[in-house]
Amino acid sequence: MENGNLLETSASSSMSRSMFHSRSAIEAGDLVIVYMSRDNLTAITITPGEVLHNKYGRYTHDDLIGQKFGTKILYLPDISYITMRLGIRVGGKVIEAGTGSGSMTHSLSRTIGPTGQVYSFEYHEPRYEKALEEFKSHGLENVRLQHRNVCKDGFGDVADVEAVFLDLPAPWEAIPHAMKTLRPDVITKICCFSPCLEQVLKTVSTLRAEGFAEISTQEVLIRTHELVVPNDQDHLNSVSSIVEKLKTHEKRKTDRRAIQMKIARNKARRQNEADASPTAEAGSKRKLEDKPDDLMDPVNGLAHEEGENAEEGSATQDPSSWIDPTTQYDSVVLTKPTPDMKGHTSYLTFASFYPAAIRDAIMAQENPKSAIATPRLAELVNESRTRAGSQDTEYGSDSLDEVMGTLTEEEMIALAGQ
Repeated sequence: MENGNLLETSASSSMSRSMFHSRSAIEAGDLVIVYMSRDNLTAITITPGEVLHNKYGRYTHDDLIGQKFGTKILYLPDISYITMRLGIRVGGKVIEAGTGSGSMTHSLSRTIGPTGQVYSFEYHEPRYEKALEEFKSHGLENVRLQHRNVCKDGFGDVADVEAVFLDLPAPWEAIPHAMKTLRPDVITKICCFSPCLEQVLKTVSTLRAEGFAEISTQEVLIRTHELVVPNDQDHLNSVSSIVEKLKTHEKRKTDRRAIQMKIARNKARRQNEADASPTAEAGSKRKLEDKPDDLMDPVNGLAHEEGENAEEGSATQDPSSWIDPTTQYDSVVLTKPTPDMKGHTSYLTFASFYPAAIRDAIMAQENPKSAIATPRLAELVNESRTRAGSQDTEYGSDSLDEVMGTLTEEEMIALAGQ
């Protein structure tokens, strides 16, 4: 469970159940691993009437009973991306298999509006009854909820839908049934929500075998960035204070060395003058302590001459006069991304299903012996065959882009009507 969402479960041995089972939903007595974060995992035994309390909230064991293994609730980043990729519109018809908590159902209901229709299917009866009561209380009149196992029994009398969303443990079993409900005169979309790559592989294989195109898989993650305001005065002042201290320290070292060198030069000069003077006594030296007090550096305790050192010491500026140099902070945005990306680690597999005329044209293009749907398509196919670089890919063929990219709107309508 991540922030209250189940990630993995296993059967409890305390009730004589094998840990290796094929059951799809949690039952009383099961051992559930509650995943709150990477370093916060808790094992609980599902007991009717018990409650799990943590910093994320309050979770009753009764609510966990009936949840699917590996189930994760859909959040807005997933829902918004799914809605965009499926091309769900106002007034459209959409199938949702696996109602669950109903978060996706509510979003679909708002997207299609009062003139559209959402066909939602839930095979687990307690969840179906709870969702039915909730949808009625929320006034979702454009939602038709059914208690049905779509993997075995299909979607009933539902027809002419434009998009299908499957949140099922085995979506590949429902794909053949979903194809019977698709609108035949437009390009329709399908999305399968799966937590494991093994499920994705089976789903992709089934989609490819059933004639779907543009098959792709995405993972939606959230990364938080902490913005550093460029004109943050506290931030700049802290840098300035460090620079100021370093510069002050270096200036003191430079000034002290300059004074020491000047004292040494003056001492050598006076010694040479004394040695050259005829009245000077041999070996006589002028002691440092005999120098006047105004030649002593009151800060460093070193002697200096009033004239020359005053001129050189004037280069030492007051550290408080330091001004930060002009920078480009005003035109730069500084960010610090968080190391962890929050997400479900689940995968969204999308695919498109084309009208029969377009699929026939694509098949004819890939098979030269097949008949071409129209003269226009025949001409385009012949042109594409002479081009180099048209190769099959893992999820489709480049021939589709060459044909679809050159058709006019009138030709597309004519093809869809055949």
